[in-house]
Amino acid sequence: MIRTWLAAGALALSAYPAGAERDAARVYIFGNSLVNHLSEQSAQTSVPYWLGQMAQAGGRGLALDGEWGFLRDFADSLPPVPNWSFPAVQGAWSSGDFGSADFDAVIVTPANFIQYQLPDVPYDGDNPSGESPFGATLRLFDWVHEAEPGARLFVYEGWSEIGSVTGGFPPSPEAARRYQDHNAGDYHLWYTDLIDRLNTARPDRSVTLIPVASALADLLGEGGLLQDMPAEALYTDADGHGTPTLYLLAAMAVWPHLYETPPPEGFTPPATLHPLLAEHYAEIAAALWQATPAPAPERAEAAPDTPETAAEPLPERQPVALPPPGLRPEGVPALGMGLNGLADWSTQHPFLNLMKTARPWVGHADGQWGAVSTEALRAGGHLSEDGWPLSLPEGVTALEAVLLTDQPEEAEFLRGDYVLTYSGKGDLSLTGRARRIRPEPGRITFSYDPGEGLVGVKLTATDAADPIRDIAIVRQEMLPLHEAGALFNPLWLERVQDFRSVRFMDWMMTNGSPIQTWADRPRLTDATWTEWGVPPEVMIRLANQIGADPWFTMPHMADDDYIRRFAGMVAEGLDPRLKAYVEYSNEVWNRIFPQSVWANDQATALWGTSETGWAQFYAMRAAQVMDLWSEAFEDESRLIRVVATHTGWPGLEETILQAPLAYLKLGHLPADSFDAYAVTGYFGYEMGGEDMAQRMNAWLDRSEEAATAKGEAQGLRRVALREFVKDTRFDAAIAPVTLALQEGSLRQLVEEVFPYHADAADKAGLRLVMYEGGTHVTAHGAQVDDERLTDFFTAFNYSPEMAKLYELLLAGWTASGGTLFNAFVDVAPASKWGSWGRCGISTTPTRAGTC
Repeated sequence: MIRTWLAAGALALSAYPAGAERDAARVYIFGNSLVNHLSEQSAQTSVPYWLGQMAQAGGRGLALDGEWGFLRDFADSLPPVPNWSFPAVQGAWSSGDFGSADFDAVIVTPANFIQYQLPDVPYDGDNPSGESPFGATLRLFDWVHEAEPGARLFVYEGWSEIGSVTGGFPPSPEAARRYQDHNAGDYHLWYTDLIDRLNTARPDRSVTLIPVASALADLLGEGGLLQDMPAEALYTDADGHGTPTLYLLAAMAVWPHLYETPPPEGFTPPATLHPLLAEHYAEIAAALWQATPAPAPERAEAAPDTPETAAEPLPERQPVALPPPGLRPEGVPALGMGLNGLADWSTQHPFLNLMKTARPWVGHADGQWGAVSTEALRAGGHLSEDGWPLSLPEGVTALEAVLLTDQPEEAEFLRGDYVLTYSGKGDLSLTGRARRIRPEPGRITFSYDPGEGLVGVKLTATDAADPIRDIAIVRQEMLPLHEAGALFNPLWLERVQDFRSVRFMDWMMTNGSPIQTWADRPRLTDATWTEWGVPPEVMIRLANQIGADPWFTMPHMADDDYIRRFAGMVAEGLDPRLKAYVEYSNEVWNRIFPQSVWANDQATALWGTSETGWAQFYAMRAAQVMDLWSEAFEDESRLIRVVATHTGWPGLEETILQAPLAYLKLGHLPADSFDAYAVTGYFGYEMGGEDMAQRMNAWLDRSEEAATAKGEAQGLRRVALREFVKDTRFDAAIAPVTLALQEGSLRQLVEEVFPYHADAADKAGLRLVMYEGGTHVTAHGAQVDDERLTDFFTAFNYSPEMAKLYELLLAGWTASGGTLFNAFVDVAPASKWGSWGRCGISTTPTRAGTC
């Protein structure tokens, strides 16, 4: 920030040592329209143009080339292809490779609409490689450094979009001040975070921020030299394209970084620009110079690791003090849990009847397994409304449903004898891992051992008048419970019975749900609940049985009748001592989900094209859904109506809660229809990407070396040493990763993100809750296939140190005013895709931090 320095006026312009200034600059810019806005009216909407004008006035040389594009495209399209030219600005690169141009400065410009999430978070949308702005910038600078090692590296901080902050263009004076505060605040922090990450990843060189947006915000904001300059004198549209006045100011902010000297005294802004610029030119130049830090000293090439440097000790792993099992520490918030989705391969097993988690029926034909899909069977009339086979299509040799797929061998509770019962007549058999099969009329008993493979329920014939149906598969010792009407596996109930709330997002198959009407709902009689989701009666019954508040997520396309009936069923059937949380769909802001695309289409149909239409439609429909639930609950104290926002997109919550287009439809602010404001609380994403790969590999290498040395010191040899290293190879890497998380994403979460959203919730009069949260320490991108990294992350995610990190997370959440904390999820095996489960199977030890 430079506002505090402006009072000094024209201070002595000597921030750099005498003689440090440069007489000439050879510059390449990976840019966009915030650096060079092509305009038929004027060549002056360009930073390079004004740099050239100032260079002429100051007697300095400038050679410059550049190109337009997006950060990801720059990194993917190397070598660069220059396509800029400017009056009175000489090009630097005419032929040969990039290095032959002798560039001494390279500037990279990120887009100004990606700052809603951290720079190391992958781009939304089509992004199969998981690329992030940080990763793209790092790749680009790596290439530049290889091609031209002597070039100084800069990131240009272009100003943010206007419309996303002010809600329209031109902004009111109050909105314009809010916009400049945004540029100087959260928007600027995104860039400083990016710079910190770049310099941490590549300590052998320095990347410098050119803080254009934040520097100009101090000039243009309240109390600044140019506070009286209207927004229309600077910007021409809601995207942030500017006038010549704005681009000259930006060039003045860039100049000190290129020449290491103040903007030239001999330059006079032309009269065609806003008069305040000419009036205060000297003071503006002084302020921008004072705001420019001295350049970092050139760093020597990083010396290769020597035995001495490689042997520097890692932080030692310390004993972790945790509360005794079952003891709830003081100050811990109410803990909820998202329930994992149903699938034949899931290790959750919440129901006594395993058929409810089987894969739907498919048909085999001509030696091809699954040649006829479930959808085709249904369309051909071969399945009943409940999903039971009625007939086999011509040419189909068998129908089959599968369950217990690839269950881990350590799932001992699954090992044993099972009973399959059914109604109807036909030829039914078992395949796969089913053993000691004993068929009887209406009943088949079999034994099962968990492991790779599956159990298949195979139908080769069925009686058209009395088709086989109502299949149930129950562990033999649990059969009395099932026959008495019990639904839930008691071993699984032990894992969820202590939660204060359970979120049913995955059980309801919320993301991309096809449900539109009450007739579409899942039913108790459905053959399996993996196709349409779990019936509402079952979710209500679970909540009542374990005494947990249910959290329902309404299908995005559900009509009003569906909402009324669902809400009425909950109001009537839920234990009156419990509260019902209700949310409209899940992450409608997230463009990777079909509900977000649908919401955007609905918004366009209602209001035409709008940058915020999808969010305003979400606000409108969510408020309507909440109002319908309120009608169903006579006692609204039993109801908690939830609105969610993108945790990493500050300002989106204002669009959702205020939503002027939604207001016109509703007749009231959307915020008035909600009780709770929900965010996520994930940490650790940064550990698993390509950007951290070098550091993670170094920690793991040194940890394995330490384990080997420790085993050898104990006199172990051969097999004994190998087993010792296998058991302890990650021990020494636990501490540095823990410290990195404490000082990294976890700290940012509890010190910046949570307080921000707590303040937003408080201003809206809503309680702060979490809809998902916890560890996000998992590999992504190319690192997903690194088996050693997966093994380490699995060990780390269930370590005492992770439990301690959860304590810090929960403490920070509570300190910020957070209430219900929902972790994600109850039971799921660890894999290369993540360690999401509180436990891996329904009888394994839990992640201590969520107990």
